[in-house]
Amino acid sequence: MRISVFQSEKLQAAILALRGFDRTVQGQVRRHTKAIGQPEWQTAVRGRTRTQMEDRVLGATARMSVSNQNVTLKSAGVGRALSGGARPAEIAQAVEFGAAPRQSRVTARSRKGKRYSYTRTTGHQFRGVNRRGYAVYPAAREMIPRFAALWTQTVVRTFHEAMEGKS
Repeated sequence: MRISVFQSEKLQAAILALRGFDRTVQGQVRRHTKAIGQPEWQTAVRGRTRTQMEDRVLGATARMSVSNQNVTLKSAGVGRALSGGARPAEIAQAVEFGAAPRQSRVTARSRKGKRYSYTRTTGHQFRGVNRRGYAVYPAAREMIPRFAALWTQTVVRTFHEAMEGKS
C-alpha cells in the first residue's frame, strides 16, 4: 500500500527540503521519525490482532523503516520460527488475509499393514478469507495519514532546530 506525494504539496516540499539538508540533519529526521512512529505502528497492528498466532506473526514483527524519500511499514519480515516450525513470513499471507479450509484424501497404512484412507482438513487455524486484511492493512490505512503528517512535522521541526543551532 502506498500514497503518492503528488497528491500533497506539503509532502513534496518536505522531500525537496530534506534533499537539501546536511547529512547529519537528514539522519536526525530519520531517527526522530522512527523513534516516534515505530511504537505507534506496532501498537496499531497489535490492536487489531485477535489470536496469539496473529500477534506473534503480525504484531510482534511490525517494523517501520524511514529513508529520505519515504516511510515503509512492514510486518512478518523478521522473527523466529513459531512452535510448529513455520516462519512468520511463510504464513503471513494466510494470517493477514485468511484462508479457506482445504480437504484432501489421504491413504495411510496401519502398523499391521492394512491400507485405509481418510479426509484430512487443513487451514482451520486461520480466519476466513478477507481481501481487505485483518490487522496490517487496516492499521496501515489508519496510520498512513498520521505518519505523513508526522514526517512532515519532523522535517520542519528538525530544520528549524538546525537553523537555530540547537542540534
